[in-house]
Amino acid sequence: MAMLFKWAPWALVGLLPLVAEPVGRSLEAHRTLAPVVLDGRLDEPAWAAAASATGFTVTWPQFGRAAALPTVVKVLYDDRYLYVGARMQHPKGHAKVIQRLHRRDQDSASDWFTVFLDTLKDRRTALAFAVNASGVQRDALYSGDSNAGDTSWDGVWESAVSRDPDGWTAELKIPLSQLRIKGAGGAQVWGINFNRSDQGPFRENSYWELPPRGVNAFVSRFPDLTGITGIHPLPRREWVPFLTLQRKFETAKTFDDRGWQLRGGLDAHLSLSPNSQLDLSARPDFAQVEVDQAVLNLGTYETYFQEKRPFFLEGMELFQVAGPTLFYSRRIGKALAEPSLAAGEILVSSPATADIAGAAKYTAKLDSGLNLGFLAAGVEAAQGRVQSGGQVQDRQLSPYTSFGVLRVQQLLDDRGSYLGGFGSFMREAGTQGREATVTALDSVYKSSDRSQVLETTLVRSLTGPRDAQVSGARERVRYNRQWRSGYSLEVQGINATRDYDPNDVGALARSDDRRAYVALTRQYDGALGPLRSRNWGVDFLEARDQAGLPYQRAFSTWARTDFYTFYSLWGSAGMSLPVQDDRELRTFRDPVKKYLHTPHLPYVQMGFDTPGNRAWYGRITADTNWFQGAPTTNVDLFQSIKLTTALELQLDTGFRRELGELRYLETQGTTPIVGLRQLSQLNQTLRVAYALNPRLTVQAFTQVLVANWNYRALQSYVNDTTLAPGATSSATAFSDRLWNVNLIVRWEFRPGSACYFVYTHGTSTEALVNARATISPRLDLPILRHLPSDDVVQLKVSWLIR
Repeated sequence: MAMLFKWAPWALVGLLPLVAEPVGRSLEAHRTLAPVVLDGRLDEPAWAAAASATGFTVTWPQFGRAAALPTVVKVLYDDRYLYVGARMQHPKGHAKVIQRLHRRDQDSASDWFTVFLDTLKDRRTALAFAVNASGVQRDALYSGDSNAGDTSWDGVWESAVSRDPDGWTAELKIPLSQLRIKGAGGAQVWGINFNRSDQGPFRENSYWELPPRGVNAFVSRFPDLTGITGIHPLPRREWVPFLTLQRKFETAKTFDDRGWQLRGGLDAHLSLSPNSQLDLSARPDFAQVEVDQAVLNLGTYETYFQEKRPFFLEGMELFQVAGPTLFYSRRIGKALAEPSLAAGEILVSSPATADIAGAAKYTAKLDSGLNLGFLAAGVEAAQGRVQSGGQVQDRQLSPYTSFGVLRVQQLLDDRGSYLGGFGSFMREAGTQGREATVTALDSVYKSSDRSQVLETTLVRSLTGPRDAQVSGARERVRYNRQWRSGYSLEVQGINATRDYDPNDVGALARSDDRRAYVALTRQYDGALGPLRSRNWGVDFLEARDQAGLPYQRAFSTWARTDFYTFYSLWGSAGMSLPVQDDRELRTFRDPVKKYLHTPHLPYVQMGFDTPGNRAWYGRITADTNWFQGAPTTNVDLFQSIKLTTALELQLDTGFRRELGELRYLETQGTTPIVGLRQLSQLNQTLRVAYALNPRLTVQAFTQVLVANWNYRALQSYVNDTTLAPGATSSATAFSDRLWNVNLIVRWEFRPGSACYFVYTHGTSTEALVNARATISPRLDLPILRHLPSDDVVQLKVSWLIR
């Protein structure tokens, strides 16, 4: 393993070819001197004079084929806006335009048009602006030269659509102030691409420029957009003050926290230059954000939640490091646990989260290819109040905490290769507070033909109380190779010391890790009987701790196929080889770890889904894992029911049944106790979305989770290979039940300004224990309805001032 990290990066560099393969096509933008009326009709004279982008290529269902549905795209501009007009034609006899009306940023099985813009031509990042045939907008941020976008980013732009018997037309109006550009006034050369998704019988998804097989690229393959010159866009000056009024009228807390609460704050987005920006936030509020879906986590790894808060989304691609998540913004303003109480103490009050006092973020992408990012935030101290012996005292839950993150990245070529540096800092107030710093160097090198990618990352952490800091390190190397024949090879190696810990600002599942991973996949684009496209793969993983004991070894194989009827089928099978689990006994942080031996554990998984453009869409997945005592089975059924073009129901039903997994129960003295765990769990979510128009939507989300589990055949730890039967425990049966409701009404009364009405309801209990580890959902919901709950109504208004 040590030799892998010493020699692999240099050996792999020698494999990278030096022959470039440039993208040939380009599109010239046309300056318009007359105002463009945004009506989705493209009837201004400037549209007729503009050059056209045609000749789209299908990526699905038959990769590489010329699109059967004609698409024509044109681009106009003036000093303040970029205009994109697209005509999506349908052949004679083709079905009508498929349109779905729903909330902003939601994907749907409707007809879509998307424009991608790499305005700095850094060949790594792009903004995407999409509109569907009902006028619903989506926007996304693409980073790392990848074709997977982050739709949590939101821009302020306008669009209009029109429909007719021969197809539909989209017209987009994008403020130049929303885009980062090189020095204003001179000639601009941007990267641009277009995508059309059609949900009729053809089910075509096509791009103007589709990277061929054998290419590790998306943004770096964009054709050039030329002709833009002499623009002087207004600097971005966006001030977004907001007010929230909250009323909590029911509580499940042990103390009374009901009442009114009025809060205000300010977000700001300020351009310092055409390619740099300062984002500010004072007392941010996230009342419009949907609640996180609850999960039952009985394992040893933290649940990872996606960031949804607006301030942390824009420009965050600059803070990403190749591989590890060194900046996990959910650490800032985290949820708080209630204080532990001694006998006779009563909890008077306890905040749910640590409030962010203020935050600032500076990001810049300079003409030289140097990218800079800096973020600083301060989180207020949080205190609960505890009554003891008639006295009420404050008890600190979290001290004032400062956060800082710095990112530097130098682009090396037009393919997205770069060298980067990263640093983060966290400091808790007080002489005994915790302090953490993380520094990293990372690089991405992409071959001239973009078929091969080599990533390397070196990270060092220094964490702990200020008088007892410990140091750790992690190295990572990744190599990916694509062939035009459809083959793909992935190789990764990781080495992390036991004291490596970036989790004060970042997120990492584990340290004390030496692992190697290799995967080979194959994609077939041609037809085979009723099969339209297929792919398969095999992989192998071996992971050991620094003591040299394997804690994870597994191999698997998988395959997937799409049918001409647009149904899909996939499956996988594999085997976990015997290992010594160093986490299950909860001694990972002890000076000497204890290991739980795990034998061969096979598994199999299958999945099937229906065509996504129909009124009912269903996807079912099922898997079975064979453990020491008996198998564990998971079944999940997702359904999307489109009652009308504007009303959709989504139901996700998950069921898990464990019959005999050997798992940790408790520690008696210094001896871990394990048993065969039996568990029944039902997780039911329902999302109902209704749109009166693209700017006024209602979304309701509810989740019911019920679970019971127990332990039998208890054994006590003797040594790493021996467990002694006959152990006992005072508690072997447990449960968890919850019911959450979240209702959000969103009205965007003007671009960038919105009003939200939010209702949340939540109740949970661990008291309804079923010793048999079975569930009765029909009886659980009425019980949950009568338990104490947290019920809150909030009204938020945010107003964009330019």
